[in-house]
Amino acid sequence: MPEPSVSFPLRHTTIPDPTERQRKQLRELDAKLPSVCVLHGAPGTWTFRARLFSVPRVAYDDLSWPRKVLHDQLPSNRRKRRTERRARMVWVEDMRWAACPSCRGYRLVRWTLSLMLAALAAYLVTGPISPLTEWIPESPRPLLVIPGLVVTIAAIKSVPTIRELTRVEIPEDGTEMVVRNPHPAFAHEAIALGARQLSDMVTPVGWLKRREPF
Repeated sequence: MPEPSVSFPLRHTTIPDPTERQRKQLRELDAKLPSVCVLHGAPGTWTFRARLFSVPRVAYDDLSWPRKVLHDQLPSNRRKRRTERRARMVWVEDMRWAACPSCRGYRLVRWTLSLMLAALAAYLVTGPISPLTEWIPESPRPLLVIPGLVVTIAAIKSVPTIRELTRVEIPEDGTEMVVRNPHPAFAHEAIALGARQLSDMVTPVGWLKRREPF
């Protein structure tokens, strides 16, 4: 059973002379981060800096996929959606997270897999005009583009992200930073440092709903 999530309090930025956008949207962590990694609970042997942000829900997110396709045909609609989402976004920066050798190995494996898939995707997509595929009969050669597109999507999905190492979600109200289902060692140290324990039943509504502690 996964460890219940923990919530770290956030506060408005305290940097001198912030811009209007920073005053409204920039947050700072109001507690210390544990010295162990989120994924394995092992003592950190290196740290990495993370800039994490919320993803506010807009009207576009409630559309059915056919209507989303039609909506995206107009560039003005895409610009309006990005502007609306960016205006309500909350972000937290200048945080240093602990990571262990297993975390580094995980990222190395994922990057290696991603690069291998990207190379395979390039080979397949360029297959119809590439001299490397001359051994394939000419008539089925154009069909290589189809599996090439599938492998391209897999390559993009396999790229490791900061959120995979931190498991962070930030609600739209910007009052807390939630680490979902961390390792027990991380959760216990986080609570000792001032974090709040949340129910193990994490159900995003919008992007996150406020949850009551145990």
